[in-house]
Amino acid sequence: MDQYQQVLGILREQIDALGPDDLANPTPCSEWDALALVAHVLGAMAYYAHLAGGDDNVRPVIVDLESDDDLVERFDAAAAHGVDAWAQPGALDSQVKMVLGRMPGRDALAVHIGDLALHAWDLAHARGITLELPPELVADVRATWEDVFLRLDRGTAFAPEIDADPDASPTIRLVAYCGRTP
Repeated sequence: MDQYQQVLGILREQIDALGPDDLANPTPCSEWDALALVAHVLGAMAYYAHLAGGDDNVRPVIVDLESDDDLVERFDAAAAHGVDAWAQPGALDSQVKMVLGRMPGRDALAVHIGDLALHAWDLAHARGITLELPPELVADVRATWEDVFLRLDRGTAFAPEIDADPDASPTIRLVAYCGRTP
């Protein structure tokens, strides 16, 4: 839960930093500009909050945003809902059903944290900023994605790994591993 709250804080900073002129900027996720990526993040947060409640029939949540929406307000509401859902007794230990199959809630939350961390980097990148994630978060996210890629074809969500300089920062090596061009 600490890492979840940490990544939510990092992501909130990136959303708060988006100016009106940034919303149409492309992101490393070719199908989304910055505004659409924020909408995706909010939908993912709602999806994972439903998973935490043990619903076996959770479906992707589509969120529509307009450029004049208060993105931070929408994010704060989604984050509060997610934190509350995952903080419920037993949520981390109960089995949840998602695309990767059944797994303990804590493993599903790790996937969610990994997704949010990468999208925080994506939003910074869309603004022309280099975001360095905390090293411990990077290590855990990398381990999560290595496990996910054993179960799921990386092509369903990620481009092929890109070579990164071995001396690059842990964040740069992580995003390159996940198919993003640093």
